[in-house]
Amino acid sequence: MSLLTALRAGVAVANTVTRPLQAIVTYERELGADAYGQRTFAAPVGLHAIIDFKAAMVRTKEGILTATRSTVTLLDINEVIAATGGMGIGNNDRFTFPDGDTGPLLDISGFVDAGTGHPIATTVMIG
Repeated sequence: MSLLTALRAGVAVANTVTRPLQAIVTYERELGADAYGQRTFAAPVGLHAIIDFKAAMVRTKEGILTATRSTVTLLDINEVIAATGGMGIGNNDRFTFPDGDTGPLLDISGFVDAGTGHPIATTVMIG
């Protein structure tokens, strides 16, 4: 068994074990802007996620140090691939929490699976 196989299996077990704790977040992929400059999004899709409402300091893609409000961890890679059309989570996409709250995506991270080219699990920091 390779280390990658063990990591894939571990994330799959973590997804199964934590599934009862996972909330459904609404995910919308940004498509671009309309003729008036308003951002347009694909149809919303529900994703299972572990949501941790905890402030943490992160550096944004612009290099600004800012505080997050929450961390969203997506463990079901097949669900993410289906929702994003295989593109992965983008910097300008939008998440909406079960209470209707949303915020900008400040940081996206995940260990990329060499076999699929997609993160095995994705962590999104939301402001």
